[in-house]
Amino acid sequence: MKKSDEQERNIANRLYNLDKKVYETTGSTLGRVFPSSPSFALEKIIDALKINREYFLKNEMTLIANMIGTIRDEEKAAPLKQEYDELEKDILAYNPTIILPHSIDNNDAVASRRFSSDNHLIICISRQFGTGGHTIGFELAQRLGIAYYDKEIIHLACDRMGLNSKDVTDYGIDSSGSSRGILSSIGKASRKFFSTQSDMLFFTQSNLICEMATQESCIFMGRCADVVLTNNNIPHLSIFLSAPFKERVKYEMGIASCDYKTASAKVKTMDQERKNYYQYYTGRQWGYAGNYDLCVNTFFYGHDETIQVLYDMAEMSCKK
Repeated sequence: MKKSDEQERNIANRLYNLDKKVYETTGSTLGRVFPSSPSFALEKIIDALKINREYFLKNEMTLIANMIGTIRDEEKAAPLKQEYDELEKDILAYNPTIILPHSIDNNDAVASRRFSSDNHLIICISRQFGTGGHTIGFELAQRLGIAYYDKEIIHLACDRMGLNSKDVTDYGIDSSGSSRGILSSIGKASRKFFSTQSDMLFFTQSNLICEMATQESCIFMGRCADVVLTNNNIPHLSIFLSAPFKERVKYEMGIASCDYKTASAKVKTMDQERKNYYQYYTGRQWGYAGNYDLCVNTFFYGHDETIQVLYDMAEMSCKK
C-alpha cells in the first residue's frame, strides 16, 4: 500500500471514529454525520481525499465541531476537542489546499459571524412529533425575549388570503373534513396536495416568514422556514429536535391521555406528514443532519437542558 493510501485510510478511520464518539457522547443517533456502514463511510471519506472534495470534508468536520461545541461537560468535551484538532492538523498536512473550519475552541467565531448588527436573531426549529418541540420553542423564545410563531403563521396567512382558518390543517387546505392535511396516505398524493390554493397558502406563509424575519427577532416552528429564509438570504439558525420513537409515544400518551396504540399511530402519521410536506416544498430530506446547524435528542438532554443548549447556541451566535 502506498504511503498516500495509508494516510488516507488513517484519516478516514479517525474521522469516522471521532464522529461515532461525538454522537455517543451527545446521545444523538439521528445526527450521525456518517450513519452508513463503516466500509461505505470510509470509502466515501477516502474518495473525498483523493479527488480533493474539500466542500465535503469541510461540511462533515463542521457538523462534528458543532456537536462537540454543545457538550457542556468539559471532561467529556476536552479529549474530543483535542482529537478533532489533531485530525484537522493531519488533514491539512496531507493536503494544505483543503480549507477546514478552525479548531473547536475558535468555532464560536464562525457562528458569531452569522448575524450582523443589522440582522435579527432568527431561529427555525423543525422536530419529530412527540419531542416536546412546541413547549421547548415557546420557553426558549420567552427566555431570549423574542417572538414565537407556530400555528399563528397559518392564521395570518389565511387572513391575508381571505380563507377560513378552520378549513386549514397544519399541512394544507382541508376541503374534505379530514385532518390529514396535504397527503392522504404515505407515498400517495391526494388532490389537495396539488391544489393551487394549498400552494398559494404555502407561498403566503413564506412571504410572511420573510417579512417577520426582517422586522423582529423570533422563533419559527416548522413551516419550512429554514429553507424559505435560506432562499431569501436571511441569516438564521436551523435546529432539528429528535427523540427515540418509544419515548415520543410515551410523551404523546401523557399529553393526549390515550393508549399506546393510539399514540403510536399518531406519532407515525404526524412524522410522515411533516416529512412529506417538507420534502415536497423544499426538495430536501427532512431530519437529515447536514440540513441543520444543530440536531438535539430531547430525550437524552431532557426538557430544561435542551432549552439551555439552544439558548447557549443562540447567545454564541449573537456575539460580536
